[in-house]
Amino acid sequence: MPGKPSAPPRSRTRARQGPAAPRWARRLCLREETADFAVRGFPCDRPESRRVLERHGRSFLTGFNTALTAAPGAVQERLTDLDPTERGFAYEGAGMACALLDTLALTGGRRVRALLRGPGRDYVHLVHVGAGWALAKAPLPGARRMLGLDPLLGWLALDGLGFSDGYFGGRTAVARIARKGPPRPGGTVRHQGLGRSLWFVEAADPDRIAETVAAFPEDRRSHLWSGVGLAACYAGGAADAELDRLRERSGPYWQHLAQGAAFAAEARRRGGHIPEHTHRGVLRLVGVDAVTAAGWTLDAERRLRGDGSLGDFLAWRALISGSALASR
Repeated sequence: MPGKPSAPPRSRTRARQGPAAPRWARRLCLREETADFAVRGFPCDRPESRRVLERHGRSFLTGFNTALTAAPGAVQERLTDLDPTERGFAYEGAGMACALLDTLALTGGRRVRALLRGPGRDYVHLVHVGAGWALAKAPLPGARRMLGLDPLLGWLALDGLGFSDGYFGGRTAVARIARKGPPRPGGTVRHQGLGRSLWFVEAADPDRIAETVAAFPEDRRSHLWSGVGLAACYAGGAADAELDRLRERSGPYWQHLAQGAAFAAEARRRGGHIPEHTHRGVLRLVGVDAVTAAGWTLDAERRLRGDGSLGDFLAWRALISGSALASR
């Protein structure tokens, strides 16, 4: 008697890719003009920086909209054609989309985990950051725990939340946050993300960034400078002289700027492609090559307690800052 017919190839492919995105998810797609500096109200007086940073924003939107409309396993197929420099931004967007779907549909982080196990495994830092964007759109109690993020890297979701504060809120939101009282403990990481957003909000202008950071209380500036260093070296968009000026303007917070640059170097290394602007940015800001700076993050991680606490995450940053100081 003939056996049960096997499923057709299309069905097997669909099973491997995971569940299709719900139809209502298409209504969450973002338009390309979301990345336009003029629409966002960001400075448009630095055309080269604007061109580079808007391209990254469009790559984020590509990843976000792709993950909203495709099964988790199909994301990689659709993002393969992107330039390697842009894929991290796309997976950040995909992380936001998967976390948003998981949060709204109460799926217990199924899509985020599928992304991290599959196509997003080389962009693990960016996926966690992207998940934090979703917390701004669906701020449910316990959402970060519900998504099942990595204990240590899960703190990067708060970085993503802070970035969304600045990117979507612009200068008005940044100024309002600067006037607020002391942040909650996790707010230190959120300020790291806010600092990262300043690279976009101020169009990579070193002096405007330094002035914005200086408007914050002193105890928050180190976290902001950490985010600035991360964005400067991951996203690029600044000439050598501007990077030198950024290092100069960081003043007593230089080691925090360097720590962020090291984070960027490791995220790029993990993604399998360190672009020229990251090599150049780390060298100008930190004074060592990108591979060395990336190694500091791995060495520091091995020295942690391993409990995934906020204290562990902040100790990770402090150890990297210490390596930067020791290299001077």
